[in-house]
Amino acid sequence: MSDILRELLCVSEKAANIARACRQQEALFQLLIEEKKEGEKNKKFAVDFKTLADVLVQEVIKQNMENKFPGLEKNIFGEESNEFTNGLGNLPLWTSVCHHFNWCL
Repeated sequence: MSDILRELLCVSEKAANIARACRQQEALFQLLIEEKKEGEKNKKFAVDFKTLADVLVQEVIKQNMENKFPGLEKNIFGEESNEFTNGLGNLPLWTSVCHHFNWCL
């Protein structure tokens, strides 16, 4: 159990680093926001958004937990799809974490 808690603390710090990096430049941050499509939108909201940070955080957490605890991947779910179109409407970007970065010792 302590290994899972330790890894959750590690990925939460990675998530905070990603969010801070995405928020550092306001003009850039505005491009990293996408309005959710009708099928993805939370029905409680008239308008719902996701950010590239949301998508990256979700994928990093999933990848790290799967690497550390094989077999856990079937039980890790997130709210966001890994498809993201920037604020200018440019081509969609599909995120995937391909490398293991050890930001947490």
